[in-house]
Amino acid sequence: MFSQSNNQTSSPYSLFGLGRLNEAGVGKTNALGKSGIAFSSETELNNLNPASYAGIFKNSFLFDIGIKGEKNNMATIDDQKSTTTYNFSNISMAIGLTDKSAIGFSLSPYSDVGYFLQGVTGSVEGNADTYSSDIEGSGGLNNAMLTYGRKFNNKLNLGVNASYYFGNIEETEVITINNDYLSINEKSYYRGIRFGVGAQYKVNEKLDIASVINLPVSLSGKQDRLVNKIVDYYSAEVEDIGGRSISSFKLPLEFTIGAKYVFADVLTVNADYKRSFWNATDMEDNLGSFTDQDFIGVGFEYFRNKNRYSYFDQVRYRLGFNADNGYLEVGGARVKNVAFTSGIGLPIRGSGNSFLNLSYSYGQRGVITTTLTEEKYHLFTVNISLSDIWFKKRKYD
Repeated sequence: MFSQSNNQTSSPYSLFGLGRLNEAGVGKTNALGKSGIAFSSETELNNLNPASYAGIFKNSFLFDIGIKGEKNNMATIDDQKSTTTYNFSNISMAIGLTDKSAIGFSLSPYSDVGYFLQGVTGSVEGNADTYSSDIEGSGGLNNAMLTYGRKFNNKLNLGVNASYYFGNIEETEVITINNDYLSINEKSYYRGIRFGVGAQYKVNEKLDIASVINLPVSLSGKQDRLVNKIVDYYSAEVEDIGGRSISSFKLPLEFTIGAKYVFADVLTVNADYKRSFWNATDMEDNLGSFTDQDFIGVGFEYFRNKNRYSYFDQVRYRLGFNADNGYLEVGGARVKNVAFTSGIGLPIRGSGNSFLNLSYSYGQRGVITTTLTEEKYHLFTVNISLSDIWFKKRKYD
């Protein structure tokens, strides 16, 4: 079976929680296995660590905009399906305020929802009748983030950020019983503010270490619910409730450590480890449970940089890898993920330190069991990363 999806995602795992978390980031980090919290640059954005903003030049303006496309091949015990989705991945910008500080803003999807369950059957309580239902979900949450980074000395950068999460998840279920229909539409709205802190420390000219902490937060929820019954082609409203309070959704404490090492001034290696403490949230799902997640990411970037006037000497080549043991447990099995990444940074002529960043990732999420789906996905990202100097004084003879 083949289908084309216009949702932001087509993953069946977007059925859980707030949906599937966004896989794409800013600039070159997509190709580095989603690693890089120790990376800081005067001319490149890095939203993985707010402390990285401390390295941005005074009066510099950095801008990054990205899109992503994903082809997803899904398999269960008795079915296979392929889908393709496209989506905006981020828009980010930053301004260097002083020689030691910078501020930035970004907007990106935090989670994506897009699933369709067809022919779910069950028995009607109290009699021998059976029912069939089709369930469709869409939507997701966005992350609007304000970031500030400051350099405290030649070795230490510190940063803070505030993320405002907002959005909605809509689910429509159509239940069929003896040629009669019941339509249930629920639209859930979530919002909340989460704070994070980050640090970067330069051990020597080759080695940097870093850490990031994202604090836990409860996203408040409200829901609109509309129920209609259709009998003999006539529709009657059963229930219409707007703005009712629902349980909040808790995001966990996240702790990340990382390092960056430069070999012979041409090869840079980034490595990160992150733990997300989902157990402490006590969150539950009707179809599964949330559990602590461990993530590792490693990325390599090769940059020849022998001749600044040679275009090919300025091209960046990237490879990466990441794996996690999943924060979802369904039917006693964890939804694990592993991915290999690659990419290239192409200088944009006549624009200083601006790049066209391209990446490709191949990964697998889940395995085939009676309760799980195996996803093999191809993720493509395109980011235009621009760097310019504002308010620069010009001299005239």
